[in-house]
Amino acid sequence: MRKTSVRIRPFNVGGAFEIVLPNGKVILLDPFFTGNTFPGGQTREDVTGADYILLSHTHFDHDIDVGYFVRKFHSKVFVGAMSAMDLLKFHKIPYDNIFPVYPGQKYTLEDFSVEFFQTKHNPSGGRTYDPETADIALKACGVAGHTACDVWGSMESVDFLITTNNNFRILGASGRVIWNELFDVCKNRGPNLLLRQAGVRRGTGDMKNGEQVSPKELAELLIRYQAQTIIPFHHDVLFKRWGEEKTYAYMDQVGEEVEKMDVGAQFINPVAWKWYDIGTDILVED
Repeated sequence: MRKTSVRIRPFNVGGAFEIVLPNGKVILLDPFFTGNTFPGGQTREDVTGADYILLSHTHFDHDIDVGYFVRKFHSKVFVGAMSAMDLLKFHKIPYDNIFPVYPGQKYTLEDFSVEFFQTKHNPSGGRTYDPETADIALKACGVAGHTACDVWGSMESVDFLITTNNNFRILGASGRVIWNELFDVCKNRGPNLLLRQAGVRRGTGDMKNGEQVSPKELAELLIRYQAQTIIPFHHDVLFKRWGEEKTYAYMDQVGEEVEKMDVGAQFINPVAWKWYDIGTDILVED
């Protein structure tokens, strides 16, 4: 017998996930489809819904398709308070659809509750602001005018803990670990499912020159969140550096290390656009 708590599918670009709650409502995380080519030919048109959109930060590879989904599904968008106005202007989002959030804030909604925590994301496009190279979205996916959002994306970022109405907890975490408060939260209310950025670099290295940590080091970080199931994201950054074959081999090694360190944890090396039903299996022996 199987009881599904949530359905989720990763897209392996940015932090994009589609989550279907038990009541059928859909949460879309960090939508990034424009400029990507998927093996099955899928596009953003194939996303089934977006009643809610949660943004970790406003780098183009996490928010570039927000406007499309708001217009299509009238989504409620949760984003860091400092980034909210520039996001609204760029995507031409109605004021009523934006919910600016602050670290330490909790929203209790009809379909779920969500709490937000302070974090610091990796810099995008370099370690310092440079007006000559700040329009990184134009070069990456041909979209102009996104500079202000990308600047905020390097300065403001939030992690979030979603709790469904049946008390299933999903933690989304990205960027660097600077503060340890979130690990303390996990000790008391361990997430059932962890979604964690896979691109973790040593020191303060940026996307271009930072060295990816070893599989063991990434596994050590992942188990600190004390989650039952772990799904990494942002494979696209590693694809560009290593290619898909090496990236998936690296992720397999991470999974092996996770299961050595925490026998109760389950690591999923995700396949893009594949649905995963996560819940409780009950096996009855004869």
